[in-house]
Amino acid sequence: MNSPLEAIKSLITSAVELRLFAEYGSVFATSGTPPPAIIFRDSREVEAFQASLSVGRSQIGDYEIALQGEAMDALIRAASEMNDREGQITARAEDSGGRSYEDTVRLWTRNVTRGLDHWEREGRISPERSRFIRDLEPVDQIPIILEMEESEQLYCGTFLNRSILYSVAAPGASQHLSLLAFDVAEYKDDVVERVLNRYGWFRTVLNDLPHFTYLGHQEEALPEFGLKLVSREYDQRDYSFWIPDLDRLA
Repeated sequence: MNSPLEAIKSLITSAVELRLFAEYGSVFATSGTPPPAIIFRDSREVEAFQASLSVGRSQIGDYEIALQGEAMDALIRAASEMNDREGQITARAEDSGGRSYEDTVRLWTRNVTRGLDHWEREGRISPERSRFIRDLEPVDQIPIILEMEESEQLYCGTFLNRSILYSVAAPGASQHLSLLAFDVAEYKDDVVERVLNRYGWFRTVLNDLPHFTYLGHQEEALPEFGLKLVSREYDQRDYSFWIPDLDRLA
């Protein structure tokens, strides 16, 4: 039987969609309701999808967040277990849970603007080309920015030395739009990680340590859903991520 990731990968029609699937595609393995496509093209598509969901809202630490009901129930149970252990699971910021399309555009535009400003000052990009990119719709900027980074090393990541996707999700591609992602304040606590894993929450976006995605499955079953486990070291500690197994899915 095909995995959910195999089904969605068969619908990919461009190199950009494949790149975004590699970055964020684990969300399609969720036991909740996955997004209908690799990328939402505008706010209307996001709002229509979010309106179709059963949504739970709860105060998680200092912030009220929204998630799909199944994901919220699992997060509340995980937070309750941490309380019993005299620890806590809390939201890192106001936008730690569900986000709007406009939220993702705002973060993307911040980085694109900063990057274009820098490369203009360095003389690596002309004002005319920069203005052309700025005037595009966000969804149309994505392939141009990624190609500019790939072929010319003109990066728009936060420190201007890596791809923008190391810093922010492409607008319309964020797992937060599907109300299946949560940014954890206590992300360095390995007990928090183990408890979240037990309730179906896993890291799925490389280089984004606070970001957990609701997959809703036990860890040993995740390979059956087209995912593979990879490890990355940060500050002398290994962190685990479940990402699409592109070799297998090919």
